[in-house]
Amino acid sequence: MIDTIKLPLPQKDLTFPLMKALEKRRTIRKWKNDPLSDQELSNLLWAACGITKEETKRSKSKRTSPSACNSQSIKIYVAIEKGLFLYDEKEHQLIQILSEDIRENIGTQKTMHSAPVGLIYVSDFSKMKNFLFRNDEQRWFFSGADTGFVSQNVYLYCAARNLSTVVLGLVNREKLHKVIGLKEHEKIILTQVIGYSLNE
Repeated sequence: MIDTIKLPLPQKDLTFPLMKALEKRRTIRKWKNDPLSDQELSNLLWAACGITKEETKRSKSKRTSPSACNSQSIKIYVAIEKGLFLYDEKEHQLIQILSEDIRENIGTQKTMHSAPVGLIYVSDFSKMKNFLFRNDEQRWFFSGADTGFVSQNVYLYCAARNLSTVVLGLVNREKLHKVIGLKEHEKIILTQVIGYSLNE
């Protein structure tokens, strides 16, 4: 049975100066073992690529992170102890994909496997239909740029909330692709791990 976690509404009224978040933004590779609360996950995922403007008959929705030609090709898979979930930004919920803990596949460095949350950034090439995406080389290029925007949003949220985070490039993409059960047109770009800071 597929489990769906309806996330609480994101706390958009949290106050933390942008310039201070930029100043505090760091890659931190140590964290507490405590799982993130549903509220923290809600805020984090909305900051990453949540909906800021609903779609209409004339235009697509808008997200917190930009994407080339508003393709919105980047999807976020969330790996936690209770399984693997896909973030559904339109309904602001998590849809279970797997019931097992796959965090050991989040990156090749073993120290990363202990992080409470692993985000997997996947680009859906089938959404990149504009003339700009004329071949896979261009799709990879823009997917990398778009993933950078999403991961920086996560970095800034983590800086504001005293969370530790690091983006991982050392990923066995072929293995993780099979574990998740992705299709050929779905490509893993990067992963990112998050946990509560030890310095709380």
